[in-house]
Amino acid sequence: MNQFYTDPKNIVGDRIRLVDQESKHASKVLRKNVGDILYVTDGVGNRFQCQISEITKRDVVCTIQDRETEVRTKPHVTLILGLIKKRDRLEFAVEKSTELGVDRIIIFRGDYSEKGNVRMDRVEATVLSAMKQSLRLFLPQVDFSENLDQALSLIGEELTIIYADETKEGTKKPSNDADRTDRVSLVVGPEGGFSKKERELLARKGGFAFSLGNKRLRTETAAITIVDRYKNSLQ
Repeated sequence: MNQFYTDPKNIVGDRIRLVDQESKHASKVLRKNVGDILYVTDGVGNRFQCQISEITKRDVVCTIQDRETEVRTKPHVTLILGLIKKRDRLEFAVEKSTELGVDRIIIFRGDYSEKGNVRMDRVEATVLSAMKQSLRLFLPQVDFSENLDQALSLIGEELTIIYADETKEGTKKPSNDADRTDRVSLVVGPEGGFSKKERELLARKGGFAFSLGNKRLRTETAAITIVDRYKNSLQ
């Protein structure tokens, strides 16, 4: 099944509009015609079965026939990820994290990050594609912060912070109460790891240091591993 996406504002009554790349993919790439059935998500928990009623140069208009609604599960998981200079590795990390079910991704420029910029439009496109491919119904929010302090300020205070730490000193497992929290942030540093200042910040925020093993992992591998292990711990 191919799943398409449209912004909720493009759903009015029983009509759905696919625009921009989604419209082109349906009409030009897949060569869908009037009368064909499409499955469209709004990224906020709904998937619609609809029938194409009109195709124009600008959009594809569909009529809703059925609707499936999914309730967002708890906890709400945010991945706070140190900037990776190589674009393909950064996009791989956010792609796989989206497939594994994170709810939000915040990329931050760490003290030990290599110099470089990130194209957030490409990151957002990667996240959107991963959501559609994995047939998920919630589109993760994506943000960028200039440092870890700023990233942590975006998530508020009432949550559990678990950060991947290559050192064994001070490593501890969250308590049972922390495991049952409604909101969790999983923090992974850049290739150079966390600085002393960043470790002190995480400690002040009550973060739990968590070892992913005695071998050094690349940032994208660490991100996928910590998300997968946390998700599996909930089952």
